[in-house]
Amino acid sequence: MHNNLIFFLQQIIIVIKIHNSKNRYEYFFMKINICIYFNMEKYFKIEKYETGEIISMLIEDLNTIHKYNHILFIRTQTTGQWLDNLYKDNKNITRILYYTDKTGMNEENKVQKVKKNNKKKRWNKKKSIIKSEFWERVHSNQLEDKIKSLNKKFDLICIDPFHEYDESKRDFTLLLSLLNDDGKIISHDCYPPKKLSVPKYITGEWSGVTYLTFVEIAYKNPDYYYGILNIDTGIGIISKKEFLTLKNNLNKEKQEELLLLHQNNDIRTYDFFTENCKDLINMIDYNES
Repeated sequence: MHNNLIFFLQQIIIVIKIHNSKNRYEYFFMKINICIYFNMEKYFKIEKYETGEIISMLIEDLNTIHKYNHILFIRTQTTGQWLDNLYKDNKNITRILYYTDKTGMNEENKVQKVKKNNKKKRWNKKKSIIKSEFWERVHSNQLEDKIKSLNKKFDLICIDPFHEYDESKRDFTLLLSLLNDDGKIISHDCYPPKKLSVPKYITGEWSGVTYLTFVEIAYKNPDYYYGILNIDTGIGIISKKEFLTLKNNLNKEKQEELLLLHQNNDIRTYDFFTENCKDLINMIDYNES
């Protein structure tokens, strides 16, 4: 009931904006936003899903409506396997896979292991794994040069970064500069369960501290709009323009406190994040009563 009331009130505001809009493009764009917002609730109604399944649905829904011309996918040796099956026949999507020495495995062997594990995923069984040559591989130390060499802006950027702090922060910072005027970044692992929020790389399931860097990016770039869907391990969304559920009037004092806790390696960091996530980064959860 609470979510329905909020949605109704937001629609009244949008109707007012539509009547005040001066061109058809703005009118059309607002109508699309209404559709996206209304459909977001459906993701929370799915009871059983594999890692990456919900974020893939969100990306496909956004692209179906907006028909993006320029899309960038970024994953690593050990993260983002779900991206392998997303638009696997579209060779126009820019795909970058970066690898790091922190995994303790060489790049070739690790990618092969990831592919093997991918075949075990229930929701992947109906789809073939994307051809490896579609991914351009670079070492993590070369990612910044690679990003700059693209000399291109993107409508949609989808990323599953290496989940240690330095890499996640670097990735978000670089990608913000690649967004078109109405561009969006979609990221995995922005609201992980506590057992997966281990700061340093571990084998197996791992979400690290990408969630903390997402907050820091919001703190340092307050003009963008942010939100995290509290489903799966957290789907983070960044938009250059207002996008209904996303906000940019976040609590900077609490953001500063969280980042200070992290800098001091305080054991309360994760709990502070979960207790204040709405104020910190606009956590969105339709399952709340």
